[in-house]
Amino acid sequence: MLHLAAKLNASNKISGAALQMQRELQWFQEMEKVVQPSYKENIGENGHIPRILFTKEHKNLVETGEKWMKDTATSCATVAALVITVVFAAAFTVPGGNNSDKGIPIYLKETAFMIFAISDALGLFASSTSLLMFLAYSHHAIRKKIFSGHYL
Repeated sequence: MLHLAAKLNASNKISGAALQMQRELQWFQEMEKVVQPSYKENIGENGHIPRILFTKEHKNLVETGEKWMKDTATSCATVAALVITVVFAAAFTVPGGNNSDKGIPIYLKETAFMIFAISDALGLFASSTSLLMFLAYSHHAIRKKIFSGHYL
């Protein structure tokens, strides 16, 4: 039974290799919980234990999913960099300008200006964090960890 769960399910109607791989891995892990522990090491007709069979059957799906996730991370990093650029520029080009004598914003005491400043700071923090995460993902071995689980 575990050998059947290790085979790639081609009739799955899930779009995207990464999501299909996630579903396949979850299915195999759930099936491992159900079967007796001795069945996990049984050699099937193909000469492999279920874990090795799962790895071989899903090799192409893993490669496709990794490529898709790297491309997605690169696209999202580009968008995050653009958002950082706009938010950073907005922080230095304050609405209403600065008081030429003191160098502080004219609308500093206004509630709307404070909302703008806080929103701008939060936007800069959030987009910077997401850019770092996307860059770390696209250039790090974490992709292997996400797809590998214990089997690949």
